[in-house]
Amino acid sequence: MTIKHIYFSVFVSLTSQSLSAQTDLSPAVVFAAMQKTANWQIAEIEKNGWRYPSTDWTNGAYYAGQMEWAKIANDEKQLQFLKAVGEKNKWTGGPERFFADDYCVGQTYAELFMQYKDSAMIKPMIELGNDILNQPHTESLLWNFEGGLHNREWAWCDALFMGPPTLGYLYKITGNKKYIDGMNKLWWKSTNYLYDTTENLYFRDSRFFNRKEKNGAKVFWSRGNGWVIAGIARILNNMPANYPDRKRYEKIFKAMAKRIASLQQADGTWHASLLDPASYAPKETSGTGFFAYSLAWGINNGLLSYNEYYPTVKKAWNALVGCVHENGKLGFVQVPGAAPEKVTYDDTEVYGVGAFLLAGTELFKLLFEKEKGTKVIVENTTVVNRQYEMVEIKWEKLAALKFNSKNIVVINAQTGEEVPSQLIYNGSSLPQSLIFQSGATAGSSSFFMLKKQKPGTYAAKTYGRLVPERMDDFAWENDRIAFRMYGPALEKNGEVSNGIDVWAKRTNKLVINDWYKTNDYHKDHGEGLDFYGVGKTLGAGGVAPFINNSLYPSKNFTTYKIIENGPLRTKFQLNYAGWNAAGINVKETKTITLDAGSFLNKVEVKYSFANATLPVAAGIAILPGEGESWNQTGKYGLLAYKQPAQENGIISLGVVIPQPAVAGEIDLAEKDHYNHTGHFILATTINKNKPFTYYQGANWNKEGSFQSFDDWKQYLQNKLLQLDNPLKIKIQ
Repeated sequence: MTIKHIYFSVFVSLTSQSLSAQTDLSPAVVFAAMQKTANWQIAEIEKNGWRYPSTDWTNGAYYAGQMEWAKIANDEKQLQFLKAVGEKNKWTGGPERFFADDYCVGQTYAELFMQYKDSAMIKPMIELGNDILNQPHTESLLWNFEGGLHNREWAWCDALFMGPPTLGYLYKITGNKKYIDGMNKLWWKSTNYLYDTTENLYFRDSRFFNRKEKNGAKVFWSRGNGWVIAGIARILNNMPANYPDRKRYEKIFKAMAKRIASLQQADGTWHASLLDPASYAPKETSGTGFFAYSLAWGINNGLLSYNEYYPTVKKAWNALVGCVHENGKLGFVQVPGAAPEKVTYDDTEVYGVGAFLLAGTELFKLLFEKEKGTKVIVENTTVVNRQYEMVEIKWEKLAALKFNSKNIVVINAQTGEEVPSQLIYNGSSLPQSLIFQSGATAGSSSFFMLKKQKPGTYAAKTYGRLVPERMDDFAWENDRIAFRMYGPALEKNGEVSNGIDVWAKRTNKLVINDWYKTNDYHKDHGEGLDFYGVGKTLGAGGVAPFINNSLYPSKNFTTYKIIENGPLRTKFQLNYAGWNAAGINVKETKTITLDAGSFLNKVEVKYSFANATLPVAAGIAILPGEGESWNQTGKYGLLAYKQPAQENGIISLGVVIPQPAVAGEIDLAEKDHYNHTGHFILATTINKNKPFTYYQGANWNKEGSFQSFDDWKQYLQNKLLQLDNPLKIKIQ
């Protein structure tokens, strides 16, 4: 065999292996490809700036794909990037007010408004939408760019992606039917003019009615038709199911889909010219991306047959991924134009990436839907990062699906990795629920699969225990921070306090055992230290009856019980001996829960008392010096306090009470050796035989999660937002 033949054989072998690997699609494989390309595009813009104005149609189409990606990326940067764009643009379109290309960006503004509920994000587009509908729209669509026709009518097929969905989003936001009716009237005017009913394709504009390709076929531009069919999908996303003309859109969508699928080339793409691909031999990824998106969307929304169209989508996606450079750059994107043109491997444009991300997100959903077994979708509808928040699924649902405690694992469909989970027993011999971290950042959804297999061994991220070697402390921690409370042995030694102590950490490791073992935890050896003082106070958010402007705290806890102990949740109970609070006999049981990733404990207090109600207050001890306090009261109570700076840094404390509360400040009845001057408090009233639930916690500035006291205050406010807006959990 000659050397040439050897090289050829090796090349064929490697190529075959590469193509074979590409055909094995899974949600995680598609996710990774999108992640690579999306990150490259943002980095390219941040490094080299915008190739076209940030309000331009090129970027508007990119934002559409970037927005869909941001909804599943679970990467805060993806959504923040788009928000920053809107702020930069002052939520307006391009300079030519009625040019559809210049208000394509309104689609993304609308989606951001639905996330953030900030009227500033959509007000300019609503005003523009009103102005568009007030125009006469009576002239012919015969192409006349020099005469400014594009500023008055949707006279070219690209406009059907840029303009109609924007008005559709305004309808979805406002509920005002005039936007969907106006859009419908104008869309059909353009369609009746540009749609070829024999080919089921759209001419770019009237100049192409009589043009022919080299092979004598009509001229139908790949990306131009991609704009149209993708635009139909985005219109239908916002159109009511019972809208009178909806079936007409669906009919054209299906007819176009069938024709487009029949024109796919052997390489998996659609070339720049749909009916004369041989004259434009290279691949073209922007049109291919929009077609792949539309066909996948059609399958996901029940308009197209999976068996008939999935092979086309799969082939197209593999071809698209094959056009991605090693660094994430998408190649073979035809530059801006109005007709089929030549394209090369190095040609890239943002709208091609937008199409790629639209296609990938729909394909991801399609593949996830086809996964075997139990699927869980976790949706974060807020603009708060909730990636560490626990998803909790009742065990009775899982038991009905034939899971047992020894054969259940959670797989993140976006990464393909096993996710640490924990069975929650709550004192029972049988599981009561399953928990795992949601992974959902602001406005994102996470996708999981529950598999019947033996779980791995997960590193503990929470832990707690009684520490009899240190006077019966009860200490507990997670991967962020640590706490302790004082037990009976310390009380016998003369130190009485029901306050909550804080240990400052700057490591994700669990440190309680190591620090107690060395007994040198008042010095920072790189992991943190104990420099918070409790003394004779409520410390970092303890609670006590609050009567006649005075606190009546219990003494140290007498007994304890560990209910859960990692790897993701530690929960324990502390019991207190009865005491007299201004003539009221009180007993207390405190249940504290700390989840991995959280700076806040959930504290459930059960007080026994004879009266119908009992006034109580949660408090934070005040140190002398230049500290800073903040509160917010009304429906809920929020309290934050930044201690004065000390040699080892600054600790900030917080309390969240999810019921009406009043803020105040009271002096310390008895001075202690830390020189505390008093308490900042949140006072409320609790009812007999009903538990009182609140949240308290702390952070250390050297840990690094909070750059300022304002960040900490926002974290406390976000907790209330989370309580009011639970994660949406769908089990399929």
